[in-house]
Amino acid sequence: MAELNLTAKGTEQERILAYLQENASDVLTEKINNGTPFEKDGKTLINKKTLDGFIKFACDEARKQAEKGARSACIDDATVFGWAIHYFEEESIEGALYNEDGTEFKPTVKPVQKPEVKKVEPKKPAQQQASLWDMLDATEKQSVNEKAAEQPVDNSDEDDDDDQPTPEEVEILAEIAEQGQEEKPVPKQGSPMYQHYMSIQAQYPDSIIAYRLGDFYEVFGDNAVKIAEELDLTLTGRDCGLDERVPMVGFPYHAADVYIAKIVQRGYKIAVAEDLNTVREIAVDKSETIIDADTGEVISDTPTPRESETDILAHEREIAKAFDKEALIKLSDLLGNIFTLG
Repeated sequence: MAELNLTAKGTEQERILAYLQENASDVLTEKINNGTPFEKDGKTLINKKTLDGFIKFACDEARKQAEKGARSACIDDATVFGWAIHYFEEESIEGALYNEDGTEFKPTVKPVQKPEVKKVEPKKPAQQQASLWDMLDATEKQSVNEKAAEQPVDNSDEDDDDDQPTPEEVEILAEIAEQGQEEKPVPKQGSPMYQHYMSIQAQYPDSIIAYRLGDFYEVFGDNAVKIAEELDLTLTGRDCGLDERVPMVGFPYHAADVYIAKIVQRGYKIAVAEDLNTVREIAVDKSETIIDADTGEVISDTPTPRESETDILAHEREIAKAFDKEALIKLSDLLGNIFTLG
């Protein structure tokens, strides 16, 4: 396995680095060591992430848990390790940005221009040209008015078609009608990955679709919101080629049995999509036995994940013995009690 190009500062970062070194796939290792493309200010940059950046990300995630009423202030190691995989895997999370030539990217700060104040002079009233009527004197005007009053009113020449539209009005009405018949914009369908996810969701409408993407299984849309609330997972979002980011929640593939068992035990069906052609549906029958709906195989009466929560706790305590207890207490306080000390 290739060495990760990360520098650990302090014991807590060393633990995260050790976990990543042991569990990162080749794809994730490539992202960590060489960075990923990132668009900002109209430029294509290289996005590289550090352990310092992850610690800040983890503190923000813990704060979100507290703000939405988490049941306790203690966040276990498995959750923090999951955050670490997500932080370095998700390309939309911004880390340290570099230009393509390797130099550090510095955003261009445009100077604020004060609006130019122009002095507006009041307009002079326009001088109207005198008409022939204005040039007549009072006597002549009175004579004209008297002659007009003596003339009989003849309405016989009035046009009976005054209510009919003029050719100009017909042309305007035609243009308005054409504008109303213009084709409506076609709604965006999303990226190929999201279209495939939604096609699987259509095949399994009663199931939650867990879609394998790299080192994670990911759930999208309303089901992601539901699972995040049920399992106290962090709800994020992914750019799927739509106008807005789609709600998304994920869990690491190496701990998938733990999360799948929890989802199924809460009464949900879950369809696990490994690739484009492999989908297996998992549910709970009336006897509370977890079965594979495609093969009929009994997975377990009592789910036994690869690494149970008891095993994780025992593993934490073994690690804690290798370090000075006072140092671990200070570290736990600093990071918001992410370690369980025995």
